[in-house]
Amino acid sequence: MKVQRTLPPSAAPIEWQDLLQGLLGLVHPHATVDRLQDEFRQHFGVKYVWFVSSGKAALSLIFRALHSLSGRSKVVLPGYTCFSVPSAVVRARLSVALCDVDPLSLDFDFAQLAQVADSNVLCVLATHLLGIGVDVPRVVELCRQRGIFVVEDVAQAFGGECNGVPFGAMGDVSFLSFGRGKNITCGSGGAILTNDDRIGEALAREYAQLSEVSLVAMLRNWLEVALTKVLINPSLYWLPAGLPFLKLGETKFYTDFPITRLDPIRAGLLRRWKRRLANSTTSRVAHSEQILRSLALSKVQTIKPSGRAQPVYLRLPVLMRSKQEKDAVCRISVDHGLGISPLYPSSLQHITELRDTLSSQDVPQSTMIAERLVTLPTHELVSDSDVVRISSVIQAAQRVDGATTIRRPDIANGQRHAPELPRNI
Repeated sequence: MKVQRTLPPSAAPIEWQDLLQGLLGLVHPHATVDRLQDEFRQHFGVKYVWFVSSGKAALSLIFRALHSLSGRSKVVLPGYTCFSVPSAVVRARLSVALCDVDPLSLDFDFAQLAQVADSNVLCVLATHLLGIGVDVPRVVELCRQRGIFVVEDVAQAFGGECNGVPFGAMGDVSFLSFGRGKNITCGSGGAILTNDDRIGEALAREYAQLSEVSLVAMLRNWLEVALTKVLINPSLYWLPAGLPFLKLGETKFYTDFPITRLDPIRAGLLRRWKRRLANSTTSRVAHSEQILRSLALSKVQTIKPSGRAQPVYLRLPVLMRSKQEKDAVCRISVDHGLGISPLYPSSLQHITELRDTLSSQDVPQSTMIAERLVTLPTHELVSDSDVVRISSVIQAAQRVDGATTIRRPDIANGQRHAPELPRNI
């Protein structure tokens, strides 16, 4: 454990007044949730909004509702995405089909999507991974003529838009996540949005069966949010980051997650969501633009939207030239608390619990992305000097020809001249 300024890879800061608003949610529980629903309906321009216990709970409910409207049972997912997504498919007792992604944009390989989207497919998940906008209208156009639903995954992209339309308002149904490290947080939580009456009615039936959260669980989540508010500060984050048993950033596949209604304390924590989202979006856009400008003259392969989307990078993705180079950069980041980190450890094809059913579905670009991708922090706690240090590490790695050493930049002042550190890359 090293005591030093340490950036979390992703963060959604929350203020003490938000914590107070959370407790006040208990005073008028129904009004607190109803007000939140009305605000989200207006923001996204949709008829129906439901709030539930997490993003994966929202997604599982969506799959169950869509399945009740169709005899189909296959869900097409991008080959590289969060492990919670296939866990929601399995939880809904449906099957997973994979489509590879474009490594330059993380959008679908549309030629392969046209082949995978057959008559057995219930829906396609269009995922704005890391806040990068995918071409949802193109997915909708392909699916509409085949009777396939389009689910828009906005878990990491709240605040992004395309041609003035917010992410989450382009598919047949969409979901958001308010987990830790998302654009805004209430500890854990999710939202479901749709304008479709048939889907809305099916979701209402599913939602009616959900239980409420116990008061003990509500208060436990509130305490966790309060503790996170303190420890997420870069001056203190070295403490949780240095405790291996916390397993921060570890990616797991599990299907026994709770599916309940969002409680009034979590709804209260989101009371100032508009202001918090505006602050988050402003910071992420500004920091990502700073980093992209810094890396523009180098050979660094950054990932950008394929269409006209205006991304709001939850983290800025960069493809290193090899797994060894990726590992070396991440080690330097840990040494200096820079928040540069990998994302998911493998493509969905290689998840242990799904290997038997997905082993024949080849997604080579997704596998390559898992091996080489690093993400750079863009959140509100990143300073201008952090941007310089982060960019210096990435640029230093790219200056190496690929077989001997990687120069450790002068982290203190952002200069790139320093003694060589042996790194096989």
